[in-house]
Amino acid sequence: MNPSQPHPALNIAAYALLAGLLVYPFSIAASNLFFAIMLLIVLPNRALIQQGWRTCWSDYQPITIGILCFILFTFVGTLWSEYTELSLHKMGKQLNWLIIPVIIALVYVQPKLRLHAFIFISTGLFLHLILCTLQYNGVVNISGQGSNLHDATGLVGHLSFGFIYGIWAGALLVAAQTLPKKWKYVCYILCIYDVVTVFMAQGRSGYITTLACLALVALKVLFPGKWKLKVLFLAVVISAIAIFISTHPPTQHKIDQTISGVSAFFDGNWDNTDLRIKLWATSIEVWKENPWFGVGTADYQPASYKLLQQEEFAYLAKGQPLSSQEAAFGHPHNEFLFELARWGVFGLLALLYLCWHWIGAGWKKDWQHDTMNAYLLTASGISVVLHGLTEPSLNKQLETVFAFIVLAFAMSRSSNKQ
Repeated sequence: MNPSQPHPALNIAAYALLAGLLVYPFSIAASNLFFAIMLLIVLPNRALIQQGWRTCWSDYQPITIGILCFILFTFVGTLWSEYTELSLHKMGKQLNWLIIPVIIALVYVQPKLRLHAFIFISTGLFLHLILCTLQYNGVVNISGQGSNLHDATGLVGHLSFGFIYGIWAGALLVAAQTLPKKWKYVCYILCIYDVVTVFMAQGRSGYITTLACLALVALKVLFPGKWKLKVLFLAVVISAIAIFISTHPPTQHKIDQTISGVSAFFDGNWDNTDLRIKLWATSIEVWKENPWFGVGTADYQPASYKLLQQEEFAYLAKGQPLSSQEAAFGHPHNEFLFELARWGVFGLLALLYLCWHWIGAGWKKDWQHDTMNAYLLTASGISVVLHGLTEPSLNKQLETVFAFIVLAFAMSRSSNKQ
């Protein structure tokens, strides 16, 4: 297939991808509709899909093996799951992985799609930041997913906000290094706006992932070979964030609350222990019942709820209303403990294998000549790991789709040198 003359239908697929990226921060359902249109157009094109698959396998074989293992465990783990309907739902979500070879294939025939995609997703994320600002100032009223007047994270919600916007903040800094002066300043301003909004929110893992992405850019992209400037940049960023936190009561309160909850755990005070610690402890107890193969792909929630009804584990639910236990303990708010409890030791090893090669492939890339790909690959892998310590980063729709999109563009390559 001639990359310079793509089939008209593939233009429609590209437009669907761009539309999905634009509306992504506002409606995951709408973006999934556009992505489904893209998949329906590209998947029947056997030659193009083979090209996408060849790129995955030849250039990123360890990552591809890790992805296939993750999908395999999802399907095989349903064999010992009692909840068939939920199992089918979990298996259906694995279709999202198809986004990766499809985007790689589209970029192969339309190299400029990379730039267009960056512009469209950046536009969507910027417009959503404006919505968050309006929400924070009480102009618009948004509720749900932890988003409210004092935790203004718009339609994304505070659990996903830092994961998405942290990766974007670093991408803006990387892009600024090769853009004309006018657009360079636009990227810097957007990055500052992005980071400030993240720290005004109350997603604690978002603070960590955003700092990690900024640190990655400082270490690998900014000030090549000048370690003093790298350290100075990081010191200034961390100091500015610390000053902001100390002068922003909601953020300071959230951090103080976390410290208090962790201290209560070490003091043996389960009544005041942070809820996430209780969730992690519950997941470990669930895992102990089936250490090698886990409870199955879809059985974690009923297993945890059943465990909490036992008197010897009642302390894990202290301070949590009985009516909300089943929802609160639906997953352990930790990707690694989630796979350990669902698929046992082998499932956890498969996830660790995927994450190790995901980050490693990006870290080993040529950061001087393939900077954006190297950053996107490394930052998305690091964010999946760090965010995965407090959230199921590959089992939440918003984070999962965004991670796949970023990974796809990071793995894509053009058929020519344009």
